Amino acid sequence: MKVRHGKISTLVLFIVTCITVVFVVVEMRSKMRVRTSGYEKKIAAADLAMRAFQEMKWASDSLHIPMDRINDPNETGLIGLQYSHLTTQRGDLNAKLTSTNPNFAALIVQLLSQAKVRERDVVAVSFTGSYPALNIAALCAFEVMNVEPIIVTSGGASMWGANFPDFTYLDMENILYQNGIVRNKTTSATIGGEDDVGRGLSPEGRELIETAIQRCDVDPLAPVNLEDAIEKRIDLYMAHDKVKIFLHIGEGSSWAGDYSSGLFRPRQVRSGSGLLERMSRMGITVINIMDVPALAADHDLPAAPTPLPLPGEGRLFYEYRYSVPLAIVFLSVLLFILFVVLRYDIDYYLRRRKK
Repeated sequence: MKVRHGKISTLVLFIVTCITVVFVVVEMRSKMRVRTSGYEKKIAAADLAMRAFQEMKWASDSLHIPMDRINDPNETGLIGLQYSHLTTQRGDLNAKLTSTNPNFAALIVQLLSQAKVRERDVVAVSFTGSYPALNIAALCAFEVMNVEPIIVTSGGASMWGANFPDFTYLDMENILYQNGIVRNKTTSATIGGEDDVGRGLSPEGRELIETAIQRCDVDPLAPVNLEDAIEKRIDLYMAHDKVKIFLHIGEGSSWAGDYSSGLFRPRQVRSGSGLLERMSRMGITVINIMDVPALAADHDLPAAPTPLPLPGEGRLFYEYRYSVPLAIVFLSVLLFILFVVLRYDIDYYLRRRKK
């Protein structure tokens, strides 16, 4: 083989650079949108949530619940009053509006999948009336994943939650259950409020929630204090087959302490004495959904969207990937070119040292 004379020419280096740039540009343009893991279940849950939300709008209209088009611009019927006899604490309107996105059902499917929940697994669930849309989204996720939830609901609600006396979350859930949209509903319910015994509510407010519990044919749990509420819930959960996971939705700090939203592995929560901490220390995986704006931002769900996003929108459903086979081919070609160029260059220096 005839060896060239002199160092690598500038022209050769320029050609190699151009080839590299072309390969990079082609690879960047090979980016394709592909479905994320669990796409079918996610889209099914989001579709079911949208259907359930529409049912809630019809129910709200039929009950002549006043529609506040300023505070509920999408007219979902899932946004309650600022103050009512059922209001337990302050609430963030933007967070409530954000929660009405049906794609939250897909997020709950994703979280359950990450927790390795399978069909027929038992899921312990804690709802409040504060986020009816998220509760319904969870019911839709349970439906699609065919799990067995044991649901305990606190009947009270924070501002802008399900706090219409004739249209509580229990009423919403009962409508969905009776119409065959979901197969699961609350097992037992408490009044809610501070310490889960109705503290902070008026006597009329407590009576209204008790009436709703009876109206919806739900067993009252009736704790006497916070510790009793926690013990009664744990006893109810553990009376069933082995619980796979504990899912908490709402703003009850007594249940979730100061922990952020997300998934916590067994025994990952080591401090505190609330329900979430107790369940975690019992070796149960916990999903905590509290800080809705942060959770939405983490998963690219829009804040207080108008109009509502359609099921299937966002990176919960699709992600962009580059072509791995094409990258391997380009890398192989570049390595071959560099091998040839460097071989000639090494030969040149070796011949110079021998002289």
